Amino acid sequence: MTEIEVRVYQDGRLLQRQLCESEEDAATVVDDWSELAGVTCEVDDLSVRHRQGDILEPEPADLLEDEPGGLR
Repeated sequence: MTEIEVRVYQDGRLLQRQLCESEEDAATVVDDWSELAGVTCEVDDLSVRHRQGDILEPEPADLLEDEPGGLR
């Protein structure tokens, strides 16, 4: 399922946040708001965002004492 978030701002202030199920729905929301002066819209596809634990976090490299920049 596609989930797209549209955030509507006027003069830097968030007016509305709307979740849409398709690109077409999101485009309609943007079109409706774009007629007002000073309004900007940001659109994000939330279906491609990762949740905590989805990505393996790299482990820090072990620094050896005799390597440059290593522990002393």
